[in-house]
Amino acid sequence: SMLILAGPGSGKTTVIVHRCAYLLEVERVPARQILVLCFNHSSAVLLKKRLRTLVGKPANGITVATYHGAAMRLAGISIRDMAESQDKDPIDFDRIIKAAVKLVKGEKDIPGLEPDDHRDRLLAGYSHILVDEYQDIDEHQYDLVSAIAGRSLAEADGRLSILAVGDDDQNIYTFRGANVHFIRQFQTDYSQNVIHLVENYR
Repeated sequence: SMLILAGPGSGKTTVIVHRCAYLLEVERVPARQILVLCFNHSSAVLLKKRLRTLVGKPANGITVATYHGAAMRLAGISIRDMAESQDKDPIDFDRIIKAAVKLVKGEKDIPGLEPDDHRDRLLAGYSHILVDEYQDIDEHQYDLVSAIAGRSLAEADGRLSILAVGDDDQNIYTFRGANVHFIRQFQTDYSQNVIHLVENYR
């Protein structure tokens, strides 16, 4: 597990893209075992495009999603399902993430599945999680990353390898609960392995 700290223009997204390429081409990790979380849809689309440019067709097998997209995938629901259930009320996206966290932790029953099987079945064999712009996550997103990565699992075998990139001097989403504390907490949660990118390419 690794944390990359870097300022604007220093290549944070490039690190994610090239780490995926390294996992595919050098470590020979199957694409289906790699999950990349991005902050918004446009970032996810751009990252996927850059991956395809770098490694070609194998990039299609990597899951690149927003936090809410990943949560909906885990919970097995769609925007349409949410819109129909909410009627005229705004969709509660935080509720989607909370539901996904409970599922991954085995705190919510799935018919036909034993609690111990929840995590393996839901995560579908993911072994690596890469998180872009880690400084902008809020508490619910932090909980989702923690649940997927298996931060609280007693046995290391069940944990995913996690790489996060972010800027601990920049936090532009404090108005919606994002907290730079979570990027500083990363070292306690996962690893003392921190790399700093200091050169600005803009």
